[in-house]
Formats: sequence, C-alpha cells, structure tokens
Amino acid sequence: MPGLRTLFPLLLLLWTLTGCTPKGPAPVFLSESVLPFLSQAPAPLDPETTKRVYADFLAHHYAPWQMRSLDVTPEEATWAVRHFADKPIYGENRLPLEKKRLDAWILNADYDSLNRLERHAVIVHPTSLRLFPSMRPIFLDPSLPGEGYPFDYNQNSALKAMTPLIVSHLSRDGGWAFVQTPFALGWVPIRDIAWIDERQIEGIMQLPKAVVTGERLPVYDGKRTFLFYAKLATLFPLTGSEATSEKILVPRRSDDGKLLLDHSLLPEIWGGSMPLPMNVENIRRVAEKLLGEPYGWGGLVEDRDCSAMTRDFFAPFGIWLPRNSRAQAAVGRVVPLEGLGAEEKEKRIVEEGVPFRTLLYLPGHIMLYVGERDGHPYVMHNMWGIRTRGNGRHIVGRAVVTDLRIGENLPRVDKKALLIERVVSMNVIVDP
Repeated sequence: MPGLRTLFPLLLLLWTLTGCTPKGPAPVFLSESVLPFLSQAPAPLDPETTKRVYADFLAHHYAPWQMRSLDVTPEEATWAVRHFADKPIYGENRLPLEKKRLDAWILNADYDSLNRLERHAVIVHPTSLRLFPSMRPIFLDPSLPGEGYPFDYNQNSALKAMTPLIVSHLSRDGGWAFVQTPFALGWVPIRDIAWIDERQIEGIMQLPKAVVTGERLPVYDGKRTFLFYAKLATLFPLTGSEATSEKILVPRRSDDGKLLLDHSLLPEIWGGSMPLPMNVENIRRVAEKLLGEPYGWGGLVEDRDCSAMTRDFFAPFGIWLPRNSRAQAAVGRVVPLEGLGAEEKEKRIVEEGVPFRTLLYLPGHIMLYVGERDGHPYVMHNMWGIRTRGNGRHIVGRAVVTDLRIGENLPRVDKKALLIERVVSMNVIVDP
C-alpha cells in the first residue's frame, strides 16, 4: 500500500509536533524537516551586510594561497605525535594498535622537513585530511560506549574539491602531502591534490563563485567523463550561465601533478551563484539536504559531524565558520548560558536567539537554533547519541531537528547529560 507508506512519515511528524502525550515513556522527538520553523526565519541580510560577510568568507577560504609557508610552529604541527604517544589506541581489527605501525607513520611524516616545499595546491576531488599519513584508523577502546567506529581519531576533516592548500612538505615515501587548508592542518594523499601556479590562483580568485546546494552532485569534465561526487557547499569558479545551468570550472590532475581546469555545468536545481540570499526558500533548500545525513566523525566516509553540518549550512550564504565546535561558538555575538537553570536557559535562547542565525554550544557539540514552539527552543544538529546511565548511548546517528530535552523520557537516560543541562552558550552569527 504505497499510499500509506508515503503518508506515515507525515503523520509521525504531525504527531510529534502537536504535543500529544502517550501512555508510558514518550518517544525521542526527532524530525528531519525544518518546515514548521521557517515562518520564524528573519528577513534576508541587507546588501551591505551580505557584501561584508562574503568578503570575510572569501578571505578565509583563500588564505592558504596567500601564505608563503605554514603559519604554525613545529610543536603545533606535531601535536598528534605527543597526543597519542602514551594512549592505549586500537586498530581496525579492534585490537591494540602495534607501536611499530604508529612509529612508521611518524617516521614517514618527516616533520624535520616542515616548510621545505612551501608550494600551493588544490584538492582535485573529495578526500580526507588525516592526522598521520595513513588511511588506517585510530580508535580508543572499542568496547567502551561512544568509542570505536565511527570515531576514527586519525580523521581530521573531509575536504571538498577545489579547496585551496599550501603544502609544507611531502612524506618520506612521497605518497602524502602535509598541508594547511582554510580551516585545518594535516595529511592528504598526493594523488588527491594538484599543483597550482600564481596565474591560475589569480584567475580563480577573480572569478565569481558557484555553490552546490544538493548532495552527491555528479561532476563531469568537458567530455562528460565522470570526475567525482560533490557535496553541498562545494565551491567552483563561475564563468557564466547557459539555459538552466551555471557554467563552472572543475579541477583535474595532469600526469605531472599540475592543475587542469575543465569547463562543466552546474544545473540550477543543484546550485547557484554565491552568495545565496538567506531567504526562507534557500534556508529550506539547504537545511533539507543536510537533514537525515548519517553522522560522520570528522567527515568520515564523506558524512558530516555536528560542526561540519553547521559550517556547510552557512557556507552557501557566504558566511564563514571555523571547523570545530569550540571555535564556531566564539563567532559573532556570544551570550553566556552557563550557571542558568534549564527554564532560564530556554527563556534566554528564545528571547535573544535569531532562528537560523544562532548556534548553541556545549563542550564537544554545536547546534543550529531554528526557532521555538510553546516557549521551548528547537535545534537542527547532527548528533551521535543520547547518553544513558552507565555511560551508555541511545544512538541517533544522523542530522535531525529536536528540542533541547531530547531523551528525557527514555527509561535509562542520564538526566545530567541532557542537552539543556549541558549547553553553556549561544552565539548569533550575524545580527539582523
């Protein structure tokens, strides 16, 4: 009965939003839609503010191409070596990671060669930024709740195609490049980057930009040969328009490792010209693509974690956010919430928060405030789970819309671990 299968998700959403009280413990509130909150979105940013924040976005995005060397100390570059030196860590087989494997990664990293290459490059197709030059994972004890897959601590971040880089040096075996991206530092496979010259940098930076607003957009070169899938918030140089598509430049790597740019098309249903107006339709367009995505620690297997989701929500509107949750929580106008009771926190969030422009922060997690219902704030966030007694987890594992009391009626929930108890600040990214 396809009609009932189609209707059931809508009925479930309506049931959760109407406040019906069932007998026994209430279910966890989860929704994968922002539709009930779009009426609370503020007016779009004015032209002057849009221009200002977009200029800031571009300055951060292209910062690696303006550098002549990595702007980090040797101590900062090698923090992961010290961090994992005395920790009990595990491999993909759930057994303790052999010390000789970690030592081999560190040797191959050749940190004594820091900043000897100092060359600009660009990501040519989606890849991962790793703490050590290896795709092998690092886990803490997989038998503990909240550890093991997907928490690969060798994973720093996912990188999109066309991400600017400055390369410090190569690994001893030549298979990896130690790079600084616009938002993080780490190792990428050499096959995933292409060297770029100053003329190409100048040309790319001067062109307007197109942004992907869909998920897993198939990208082709000028001969319609498949290159890669692009995720939402991927940026491409924009060269014009054609019928219902934007004309863009896409990257390829030549046989000698240099950047080649091919002409391609971005259908308007998959993207648009940067920055998108931050109106109700575009907020819905972006948010609905992010919701429902599986949780991916550090962008593992090209999924998003909490801070990657908030970062990619704001990017199409030309608003820059750093990569990790703590840094994101310091952007804009910060309102402290620590020390307040749950009801006081909710009241202050509703009174001072701007829907779809405000982040809520608790140590290790960041959320997008989308509005209120009956005086209770609701958030859009990609979350792993709800902590239960005995340090267990009720797994959510995807991007959802919830209130801040999610899970309070679960039988074994740890009440002290509820979001409303742990949130310590809110910050309005751009004031109306």
